[in-house]
Amino acid sequence: MTSTIETLSSVKKKISFEISAERVASEIDKVYEQIRKRSAIKGFRKGKAPLSFIEKHYSSVMEGDVLKNLFDETYFKALADHKIFPVSHPVIESDDVKRGESLKYSATVEVMPEIEVKDYLGLEVKKELFVVDDSVVEKRLDEMRENMAQVVPAGEGAQVEQGQYVIIDFTGYVDDKPFEGGNAESYQLEIGSGRFIPGFEEQIVGMKCGEQKTITVPFPEDYWNKDLAGKDARFDVTVREIKVKELPELDDEFAAQFGEFASLADLREKIGEVYEKQELSRIRADLQDRIVKAIIEKNEIEVPTTFVDKQLELMLSNTKNRLAGQRLTLEMMGMDDDKFKVQYRDVAESQVKGSLLLEAVAKKEAVKVEQADIEKKLLEIAQESGQDIARMKEYYEQNRSAKENLEAHLAEEKVMEYLLQNAVVTEVPKDQL
Repeated sequence: MTSTIETLSSVKKKISFEISAERVASEIDKVYEQIRKRSAIKGFRKGKAPLSFIEKHYSSVMEGDVLKNLFDETYFKALADHKIFPVSHPVIESDDVKRGESLKYSATVEVMPEIEVKDYLGLEVKKELFVVDDSVVEKRLDEMRENMAQVVPAGEGAQVEQGQYVIIDFTGYVDDKPFEGGNAESYQLEIGSGRFIPGFEEQIVGMKCGEQKTITVPFPEDYWNKDLAGKDARFDVTVREIKVKELPELDDEFAAQFGEFASLADLREKIGEVYEKQELSRIRADLQDRIVKAIIEKNEIEVPTTFVDKQLELMLSNTKNRLAGQRLTLEMMGMDDDKFKVQYRDVAESQVKGSLLLEAVAKKEAVKVEQADIEKKLLEIAQESGQDIARMKEYYEQNRSAKENLEAHLAEEKVMEYLLQNAVVTEVPKDQL
């Protein structure tokens, strides 16, 4: 057997094999004999059919088995001989298996790129200047008041207005036929919430308690239910009740409902602290993204499509889980798996590039994760989550995968800190980023 290597790109290699005619013939004979031994053919005792009969009826089986056997015999040896470490399954191209002829086949694999990372010191990046915005605290208080609001019946003779709640019965029709999911009784709807298809809630406005009305609206062209998308619908609606929202007073009594606050001032201060922490975290994450983009711009590299595909699958899974938590699906967002992968492929590729470049910097600068780093991080996690540190250590000691992920995360954090310490960071207002 001979094998040669062809470098197709920085992340792709093609290994070509040629196996002698003698070796191929030997394997063909062996495989046909194995087929004969295990075959039960009518008219013959098991394993006693003539070899000529076996060769006539089992040539395709023979070819598959011979290719597999010769692949197992030659492929892994070639990887070891040429020191190739594939990160993908091989793509095989092969000649037909013929007695008396040598066999040529090739295996194309993806490999890790050899990265000579450069120009990562002195990266020039902008950082958003944190500015305290008191309106955010007031907005958060408004949201908390909304959440604590009471919904009470509107006065006699009231008409439905924007922002009010109505209790309605409705039945929907398309082509004069009721459709699945198109009816409900005593359904509470907030007017202006946008929960129903466009135009529905607007036509409720002005109705009185007990009033009946027929509403006509078209389903949007991109509606998640393809059977209804773009079709005109009619709804018979009866308003059973009209309710209004009563907001609680914003005072010390309101603040005390959230537990630890003696006054409204204390609550305002806490909201401000949380807001500042979240904003600084967001700004830090944005700065890190800019560092990664800057290093990618100075180190254009090719990455294995295998890695990009895996990153896309991870992003897709995370997105589905997040939507499921909100009782939503990709389809309800006008998307499916294929559209998601097309739309976010560049993002996934950029993330893979960033990860490989940070890994290359870590290797070049001998950045290592020490046991002290792990201990410090575990203590930090335990304090934030309120978990017992001893049990957390035990978990990571017993879960190898979780520990490796933690170490990889810490390594990336240390590299990022190193890059930031050696970067030229300019703080600017948000609108100048």
